[in-house]
Amino acid sequence: MQNDQLDKIEKLKAHFSGDLISLYYRGIFSDSFSDVLISLAEHESHKSVRKKLNFLMIEVFQNIIRHGNESGDESSDECFGVRSVQDGLYIYSSNSIDKESHEELLPKLEQVNNLGKADLKTLYREILEGRRLSEKGGAGLGLIEMARRSGNPIQYKFEEKENRNYQFNYQLDLSADRNVQLTKTQRLSLQENMDSFSVCLSNQVLFLYKGDFKKDNVKALVGILKANTGSDSDDSNYQFKIFHTGVELIQNISRHARATNNFTEGMFCLIKTKTGFYVCTGNYIKPGEFSELENHLNTVNQYSNSELKKVYLNTLKQSVLEDSSSAKVGLIDVRRYCGSRIDYEVNNHESGVYLSLGIHISSN
Repeated sequence: MQNDQLDKIEKLKAHFSGDLISLYYRGIFSDSFSDVLISLAEHESHKSVRKKLNFLMIEVFQNIIRHGNESGDESSDECFGVRSVQDGLYIYSSNSIDKESHEELLPKLEQVNNLGKADLKTLYREILEGRRLSEKGGAGLGLIEMARRSGNPIQYKFEEKENRNYQFNYQLDLSADRNVQLTKTQRLSLQENMDSFSVCLSNQVLFLYKGDFKKDNVKALVGILKANTGSDSDDSNYQFKIFHTGVELIQNISRHARATNNFTEGMFCLIKTKTGFYVCTGNYIKPGEFSELENHLNTVNQYSNSELKKVYLNTLKQSVLEDSSSAKVGLIDVRRYCGSRIDYEVNNHESGVYLSLGIHISSN
């Protein structure tokens, strides 16, 4: 069974099909998320450039905090993204700036992109020694250092908006191999990431992660979920529903997803709706597991709200004797709290059977 919301996970999977890791974030921007996002972007194949990647991610993320919308509203047009595609790593940022910032940034970006590695190093030292600092943190030092560390020109584009503001989109390109510069044909274009952001924005995606659902990453995902689903209201029960549902669906990937070379691939999305949130996941499942899981989902969806409490307690008792029933308890509990049916869809791909799960948590 499926609905229009659940269809998004399959479309997003197709959109990011060539990515080893995809991370798009449009939630609350806070210093506390830097380490969390870094951990989600880590992979063994990035080991030789890990320090550079971490530095660049922090620098880009901090720029949004310094220059972006301070409201933390999910309707804002600020976005942070990281993608690992073939031999390249791409860090993307988009946020609104005023005309003064645009006029200040444009010549600096042009200057930085016209200089070679040695000239960038010289310019960096000259500015640092001259102590020519602006109100917002430096005379282009951040841009120079980002260009130096990435080893590639900074891709950027300004889009003029209303009220004399601009949407500032830029991207840092980094080779996954140390001391290797990406060629122009290898690099992912900024426009491709702008298009990806538009896809996420049009689908009201607050957070998307495609990657490895290992234990540390599950903890990071749970932290982001908890921080971005709170509200100013006193409805703690509603917030618990969102958090509990997200945790259960994330853990469901860990239980049932197929692992290849110790990489448990999955996708998690948090989507804002007119009446609440939609939490959805997608993953390839282990061979032979779908039939049992499908039967369980169909059975759980048939129960009335009054029946769910009794079924939950009975299944919980069975979990003492059956280790495998913990997953069954979790999905029953999600239905019991949310009152919504669990949407699911199965698609057969060349790579295997792909399961999408989703559930709507209403604020009403």
